Amino acid sequence: MSKPKLVLIDGHSLAYRAFFALPPDLKTRSGELTNAVYGFVSMLLSVWRDEQPDYIAVAFDVGKTFRDEMYADYKATRAKMPDELAPQIDRIQQIVKTFNLPVVTAEGFEADDILGTLAARAARDGLDTLIVTGDTDAFQLIEPNVRVLTSQRKWSETKIYDEAAIRERYGLEPRQLIDYKALVGDTSDNVPGVRGVGEKTATQLLQQFGSVEDIYARLDEITAKRARASLEAGRESAALSKKLITIKTDVPLKVKWDDCRTAAFDREQVIQLFRDMEFRSLIERLPGPQGAATVKAKATQQMALFAVSDMSKRQDARSAGGKTQVAEPVTQTRIVADGETLAQLAAALRQAKLISFDTETTSTDPMQARLVGISLAVKEGEGWYIPIGHAGAEQLPLEQVVAALRPALEDERIAKVGHNAKYDMAVLARNGIAVRGLSFDTLIAEFLIDPGSHSLGLKNLAWSRLGVEMTQIEELIGKGKKQITMDQTPVEQAAPYAAADADIPLRLRGLQEPELREKNLWKLFAQVEMPLVPVLMDMEMTGILIDVPYLREMSGVLTKRLVEIEREIYTLVGRDFNINSTQQLADVLFGKLGLKAPGGRKTATGKASTAVDVLESLRGQHPIIELILEQRQLSKLKNTYIDALPELVNPATGRVHTSYNQAGAVTGRLSSSEPNLQNIPIRTDLGRQVRRAFIAAPGHVLMSADYSQVELRILAHLCGDPGLREAFARGEDIHATTAAAIFGIALSQVTSEQRRVAKAVNFGLAYGQGAFGLAQATGLSNADAQKFIDAYFARFSRVRQYVEETKHKAATLGYVETIMGRRRYFPILQSKERDPRTQIARRAAERECINMPVQGSAADIMKVAMLRVANIKVSNLKMMLQVHDELVFEVPERDANKVAMLVREAMEGAVSLSVPLKVEVKAGKNWDEAK
Repeated sequence: MSKPKLVLIDGHSLAYRAFFALPPDLKTRSGELTNAVYGFVSMLLSVWRDEQPDYIAVAFDVGKTFRDEMYADYKATRAKMPDELAPQIDRIQQIVKTFNLPVVTAEGFEADDILGTLAARAARDGLDTLIVTGDTDAFQLIEPNVRVLTSQRKWSETKIYDEAAIRERYGLEPRQLIDYKALVGDTSDNVPGVRGVGEKTATQLLQQFGSVEDIYARLDEITAKRARASLEAGRESAALSKKLITIKTDVPLKVKWDDCRTAAFDREQVIQLFRDMEFRSLIERLPGPQGAATVKAKATQQMALFAVSDMSKRQDARSAGGKTQVAEPVTQTRIVADGETLAQLAAALRQAKLISFDTETTSTDPMQARLVGISLAVKEGEGWYIPIGHAGAEQLPLEQVVAALRPALEDERIAKVGHNAKYDMAVLARNGIAVRGLSFDTLIAEFLIDPGSHSLGLKNLAWSRLGVEMTQIEELIGKGKKQITMDQTPVEQAAPYAAADADIPLRLRGLQEPELREKNLWKLFAQVEMPLVPVLMDMEMTGILIDVPYLREMSGVLTKRLVEIEREIYTLVGRDFNINSTQQLADVLFGKLGLKAPGGRKTATGKASTAVDVLESLRGQHPIIELILEQRQLSKLKNTYIDALPELVNPATGRVHTSYNQAGAVTGRLSSSEPNLQNIPIRTDLGRQVRRAFIAAPGHVLMSADYSQVELRILAHLCGDPGLREAFARGEDIHATTAAAIFGIALSQVTSEQRRVAKAVNFGLAYGQGAFGLAQATGLSNADAQKFIDAYFARFSRVRQYVEETKHKAATLGYVETIMGRRRYFPILQSKERDPRTQIARRAAERECINMPVQGSAADIMKVAMLRVANIKVSNLKMMLQVHDELVFEVPERDANKVAMLVREAMEGAVSLSVPLKVEVKAGKNWDEAK
């Protein structure tokens, strides 16, 4: 019979590790930082799931301890708790108590002493114990019935130590680790140890003598004079250090094992607290209480077609005092499977002021997905579901459904609501319904309200904003190898799920619109983001032609060159190895070849890094570096584009269709995916060769319209610097103008190299770059880079003023905004905390807050430009790609000159700035020629 199991958690230790391991921008919509809380709870639930303990207790520090009285400098080198962590400790304790688990503290003692005392008591009472901590001090407590779980370099990676693992790692017994640290000291706790005794010497001494006391009792047997002298001089320090290191096992504690039982907590209270913390992803990991278990039961009763769906109730049968409670339905659902009900729905749609819509399909690719069903809602709490493509079900013909729905859905006077509506609009368009009048997309609304949100999905929003727990798609179609497609699910199960997808956006709109207005985001949302949705949908559905034979030929050439590179590398090294294995490559570069990378950067697993920037820093040390960099570039382009693009050609259209995401980048820039067409290199010859594969249809040309230095023009507008404004007004080359200023020479004397440095300065400062970053980008020394920055600010002083004002605004308000009011939040800059461990994140946030108004304004301007261009009335003009500051069109060759003039006029007139916007327009048979 197995022993009862106890889990002991070092609350402070885990909270600290999580705080510094997880992103500093993990927060709720209200701005409450949650990285430490999330990390702690995630670890708690993982251990709970894996260990299935009978008892759990969580220990915390409470202040000064007997060790501080014993040694005034104990932990004196530790920074005080970061301001952002203290309230999270309170939250963690609240969560522990909500789980009905004890928060154990003891005045005058550390959490380690509580863990030691409870572990010792558990051993006497016949319990198996697992201690969960981020502190290796607990290793001394390990014995046959006590193990320790601790996180590794990566927070998500853990390891459990028992006696064998300690022997393997240290070559010592667990209790000897007290003596080990008494000799070597502990810098994290400022325990002095014995000066001159290192880890290797300490291990050898303890393996020979056993303990600190035995070492000093047999000091004359130590033959190494230096070690013996160090030990003689450090006798008192060793004795003190051992007292400081030794964890107490006899702390007077009132906690009882019954207080620690894991079975007795109120699931609903925990869920409510998780809802407040926006920890929706952790809900499904909640343990079911043992004994009187809480069991989520799936409703199995059948519902009648054409009636209110009982399936939508998502019945949660809860055993509570022997009574079964059934949750209220998410959405009252009506299935439309006959002509009479379809007519009733059509009438309701015609009379509606607002229609929310959604589709169920077989794929996430709107250009290839088959339509399975359509859901609609005109009133909160109610929804209609029209099955269309369910296997083996009685359902109305698609033509009949389209005819009934088209009048209302294509009527611009009736406002439409959706969540990620662009997808559903594309699916419906392919099936005969051109949805018009989209006025509200809840995904885009939430992104504008909180661009750093981790809860943009409809299910997450329903839970965090409405307190509604929606059905997960996996509950219908499964996951992994056993996953089915939506068309294989019974209509009775799909209907309530689909109806809720239409109903919930209606409810969310009522919460989101007031927030958009309150934050002065409504104009940007209603006049830019919403009108852009159908424009992007048209671009995605249009797609772009690819020269497949050209790419096949290019792939063959690259394959041959990659084989040649590999042979050259093997010859230089003297043996074959896996070039794509970062570990084997690191062994070759830093082991066999003995190369030295500046800074000696390590990966998360402690191995020497072979990242591209590290390889770049090694240029010139060995000819192998150039070959490896070439191999990386060729392999990436070959795998990402040259070989992948032909496989992505849609068989129905013969084109490649990318997807544009309006909620992908916190600056507001559009992102491209499946495939990502925004990352093809522009300046390399190989990148240009890839662009040649994008071609125009017969009788057409590709036209590229590119904003010229738009971000620098925006910077000039924002900062109001007279020198920058005048240079743009005169139509000067801004990089040459900057070069003349920082080098102190005439504009006519600027060389190409000086212009290159000036360009790096211009863009670097716009991106909040400092001297170190500029030096990295240009090859200058840090001192020279700083001189150039100083010279720049001396010439363009208002830029420095803009930088400082922007940082001040971010620190004061917690956000910065674009010229159109788009916001990005920086809570870390509002903190008064100056803990050195958060300084890297703080400096990164400062750079980003400087850049956000510039890059975000450029993104907003591009979106307005796209709306203006979309209104150009030229037949067969198709906008196909948007890449940063560039738009790509397919244009009838006969109309190229006229279109070029109209596009330039539309884009240059997108906004009115204090400096002119300029657009360069070129055309050609392929993208490279047009660029």
